[in-house]
Order: sequence, then structure tokens, then C-alpha cells
Amino acid sequence: MSRASSPGGMSPEQFWHSGFRGALLDLDGTLFRGRAVIEGAPEFVRALRASGIQPIFFTNNSSRTPAQVATFLRDLGIDAQAEEVATSAQAAAFLIRRRTSAKPHGEPPIVAFVGGPGLEEALRDEGLEPRKARADELRAAWVNRASAVAVGLAPDACYGDLALVARVAYRIGWMVLTNPDRRLPVEDGFMPGNGALGAFVQTASSADVFVTGKPDPSFVDYALQRFHLRRDEVVIVGDNVETDVAAGRAAGLATVWVKSGLDGEVDPAHTPEWTVDSVAALLSHR
Repeated sequence: MSRASSPGGMSPEQFWHSGFRGALLDLDGTLFRGRAVIEGAPEFVRALRASGIQPIFFTNNSSRTPAQVATFLRDLGIDAQAEEVATSAQAAAFLIRRRTSAKPHGEPPIVAFVGGPGLEEALRDEGLEPRKARADELRAAWVNRASAVAVGLAPDACYGDLALVARVAYRIGWMVLTNPDRRLPVEDGFMPGNGALGAFVQTASSADVFVTGKPDPSFVDYALQRFHLRRDEVVIVGDNVETDVAAGRAAGLATVWVKSGLDGEVDPAHTPEWTVDSVAALLSHR
């Protein structure tokens, strides 16, 4: 598949004639903002399907389950099914399963984690035994048997919870971080993000860190393997230059930067193939 090299210079018409079979779609800022759908997003997803392009709802949010993500999207009028959702939590669970093995007598590996139901479900779906870190279990016997650590966003985590996963990470020498976002924007400023929690655990444990969310290309690799797609037949669409576009470029995918979400500056050496105001701009040229 040939692509133009001019900065953001591909025409919208070329998007629909590039032979794509899959589209990794960022969510917040690309298809919706907060709880409001972005104009044209439902029609864009329908147009992808009509063109034989599989939409893959590709999110760094590890807190929600795929079913919750799909329900949220459908409530906004965006056609989505749980099996079409790929989360950083699922990628984290996949990585942990590859790095661990069943215990004697067939017992699943124990994973100490902080995070939401999305991470817990993903770990269980991979045949692992998730144990949510709790300060009152810091010295429980299972902590010394845990084989892995996963850190997802956990606004309710306390010092003792993080101490528990840090102890396990120190003993095994590695940990998995669902995404590296240092800050989360809110109406009156920001809240510490998942990367901040991971930094706490990594600093205390000196463990090696494996990141599974954007911009790490391993998240793209997970999605490609799961949906049986090649790099040259997939495009990533997102509003964040530092995560969406960077992940696509690092993984060798075509990239679309939509300006409907976060502001940012594109690295002139790594420009996206398409730069548009929103997904609606692609629709109008179909």
C-alpha cells in the first residue's frame, strides 16, 4: 500500500481507498468528549463497516470492562460490541499470561493489582487469579505467592495498597503498567494519572516496567494479533499526538490525527498521513 509522504497531506478520499481492513479508534476526544458524542462519530463508524473496515475501539482506559465501554458507546449512538473493544488492561493481562505459568496442581498464577473492574476481568479472562491489593492484607500469605503485578488507575488506592504491590514487584523484579499517563485532565486542572501510581511502585521496588498502553507499540501488536490483521492494512485514528499518533508511528501504521480533542504539536519528522478537524471531515469526502 503506497502512501504520500507530505506532512498530513493525504486527501480524505484516499483514506477510503487505501485498502484498510481495520481501524484502531481512540475514544475520548475522537468519538466523544466527556459524555457528549462528537458530531459525525456514529456515521463514521457506520461508514467504516460499510467499507469493510473493522472498527476496533482502542482505549488506554483500563478501568472499564469491554462490555461497559460498548454500552457507553451505544448510549451515544455509536454501534459497538464488547468483542470489538481492545483495552490496555486486556493487553496487560495478555502480557502477564505470557510471562507466567501455572503453579503446581494447575493453580493459576496470582496477580497482585490495583485498578478497576476492567483490569480484574481482563486478568481473570486470561486464566490468571487477580487479587486486589488491600492494605489490611499486606502480610497475607498470598502476597508471597503472587507471580505478577499489574498497576491500573485506582483513584481509591491508599499507601498500604501500593506498598503491597511494591513488595511483590520488588520480589519478582518486574511489573506491568496499563498506561503511562502522568496526569488526567479535569475541569479545574488535573488529577494524578496511572503513570504517577506506577512511578510510586517502581521507585519503591526498582522493578522493570512493562507498559501496555499507548504510546507503547506493544498495545498495537496485541490488537493486530487478536484481530488477525497486518500492519499495512490498519490505520489508527486519535486526537492525542503523544499517545495515538506516536503509537501508530512506532508500530508502522498509517495515522490520522483529529483535532477534536487534545491540543498538541506534531513532530515534523513523524507527521500523520491525515490531519483533520474531526472524523466528520473524513466522512464528507467518502
